[in-house]
Amino acid sequence: MRFIPLLLLALVLAACGSPPVRPTAPPAHAAPPETGDALVVETAFSPGLPQLLARLRDQRLIYVGEVHDRNADHRLQLAVLRALPPDRVALGVEWFQARFQSALDDYIAGRIDEAEMLRRTEYFTRWRFDYRLYRPIIRYAREHHIPIIALNASRELTEAIRARGIAGLPPGLRDELPESYDFSDREYDRILRGVFSQHERKSQEFPRFREVQLTWDESMAQRIAAYLKAHPERQMVVMAGRGHVAGRHGIPNRVSRRSGIRGVVILRPVDDEPPRGQADYLVLSEERPLPPRGLIGALLDIADGRVVIKGFTPGSAGRAAGLREGDRIVAINGREVTDYTAFKLGMLGLGPGARLRLVVLRQNADGETRRHAVEVALKAPRDAGLHR
Repeated sequence: MRFIPLLLLALVLAACGSPPVRPTAPPAHAAPPETGDALVVETAFSPGLPQLLARLRDQRLIYVGEVHDRNADHRLQLAVLRALPPDRVALGVEWFQARFQSALDDYIAGRIDEAEMLRRTEYFTRWRFDYRLYRPIIRYAREHHIPIIALNASRELTEAIRARGIAGLPPGLRDELPESYDFSDREYDRILRGVFSQHERKSQEFPRFREVQLTWDESMAQRIAAYLKAHPERQMVVMAGRGHVAGRHGIPNRVSRRSGIRGVVILRPVDDEPPRGQADYLVLSEERPLPPRGLIGALLDIADGRVVIKGFTPGSAGRAAGLREGDRIVAINGREVTDYTAFKLGMLGLGPGARLRLVVLRQNADGETRRHAVEVALKAPRDAGLHR
């Protein structure tokens, strides 16, 4: 994958050492420019990714933002992590909630395997994004004994704030709140109002929406600052959604308030954001989507810890193969399915056209529950609905 780092224009021009170009007056008939905030890159003199990565070795704190479902963002994150000395770097991530830190510690220490880590962090029901995007980073951290720090606030806390506001929280959840909030950033509010307006919500709901967003950002900032203070020998790479780091309004400024550490922000540009002011470094790279997943076309539920089929999507491969509503999936390709994590891992990496051998428990007309074997030819997303 080819990366072309894009630095702020002033840095690019300073690096190339070219003499200044004398401005010329525009013709009298020229229309006023409509792209005055455009960022110009002199590609012949822009540093490559190795030069950028070399600069990062001396940075105490590095933010690498992501659009959660874009593979190129995660490839960039891994490239940054791999460039730093494993024995003095830590990885802070939005993907896991802080209450599950012990599971990550056990995983990095080798006391539990990947499946148990995902089970204990409830990854597939809390974060939910395609684990194939995150697996290379998480496995690299384990292989090199790099601590993974769970930064995110708990779902229980943010859902309670959404329902009742911070003032209405019960004592147990109030203990999870960050120690301080900064409500003074007007640009942060402007950005949040823009996001809020894209959804059909009542205007009086905005204060709680802002409280939830602030709780995410302040909670993650507090954990980053606390880790850096407790581990002065380590630098940290923070991987979080670009909305939490772009323009420094989310996490970065709140870490600086607590620690005095500025850090640097690295992003890939996106079409709907002006590039100027979003990051210290913008990296141009091609998006290379993951191969499509193969889908059963079943709507799933969890009952008594088991994965149960509760319905089908139009054109479902599972229905065509003989699956029925109420079937409990107990094995995939010869591997026992004891819970939703085992099911998701059993499906991981299977593409359209793959033959999936399922064993299900089904209650027959005589009232007895029996095992049935069903073979499903998985379909592409365009041909079958997503299972959850």
